Amino acid sequence: MTSEIEALYYGRHRMTFRIGTYLALIRMMGIAHLVTALYGHAQLVSQTQARLARTRQTLRELICHGFDSEAGQAALQRLREVHRHVPADASDYRYVLATFFLEPLRWNERHARVKLEARETALLLGFWQRVGHEMGMSELPETLPQWQQLQREYEARCMARTPEGERLARLCLRDVVKLTVPFGTRWAFRQGMLATMEPGVREVLGLGEASGWVRWITSARYPFALSRD
Repeated sequence: MTSEIEALYYGRHRMTFRIGTYLALIRMMGIAHLVTALYGHAQLVSQTQARLARTRQTLRELICHGFDSEAGQAALQRLREVHRHVPADASDYRYVLATFFLEPLRWNERHARVKLEARETALLLGFWQRVGHEMGMSELPETLPQWQQLQREYEARCMARTPEGERLARLCLRDVVKLTVPFGTRWAFRQGMLATMEPGVREVLGLGEASGWVRWITSARYPFALSRD
């Protein structure tokens, strides 16, 4: 399974998962009660880039080495330790887990030239369900429609505009591209993220629209600038 999930993330769909995962991180800044509770933590404000880098590295180790490897077990232990004292309940954890794979799926369906196959979607779902089980989560949905319903219902209850969320979203948008995007292309990449972000999420986070020419490119069925999967 490790080689398959690694090929999924870093093979022909790499742009889907790069943009989709970055958008997932930003989307979570719209969950008002979590953002306001955690806002004062240094890792969320003054060390935004370092926190993003640690999150990316932990996920990469699970994807590339697998759950049962030494690196994978260490990554899981870090996840458990980091979240042990987070003021969140089971529904919060299920939502965060869901968003890490639903946002790439949304982006792929709406914007990618190369669409995920049903087998690949099932592989992705299985991987993240395993993450949830390893984190001790219970009552995880079994199907993609169930996960999507969970996300919709949770956001209807919990997504709201806050000053803290707006600031963190801007910081995340600024810093997330520094993880993998070459310096000279970061502005365009950020604009592409804004253009392909769900409008309702962008509004909640107080983020402006992308430049007109970027919106025009991404309005095409297969936007050539952002879908080189």
